[in-house]
Amino acid sequence: MSYLKAPSRLENILDALYADLNFDAAEEFKIVKKWPEVVGNHIARVSEIEKIVNGVLYVKVKNSAWRNELTFRRQSIIAQLNYALQRPAIKGIVFK
Repeated sequence: MSYLKAPSRLENILDALYADLNFDAAEEFKIVKKWPEVVGNHIARVSEIEKIVNGVLYVKVKNSAWRNELTFRRQSIIAQLNYALQRPAIKGIVFK
């Protein structure tokens, strides 16, 4: 049995699924998707968004050194996320 199509990337499959389920309209999904773009790949590798509650983003960080560094960058990250989302969706960030 031979396959005629090359395999699809999981990211592309999930994007299509989320679009079908109308998750693109969900603010939380947009924020999670924009996170690596806003903070950069290096910070995205050492951090993970846990949840978003009432405009507050809860982010789990790899260690205390990164938590301290990101705490200093908090206001800048909030401004960049809100700019990327084109509205003031994020009011605060808690790094854990």
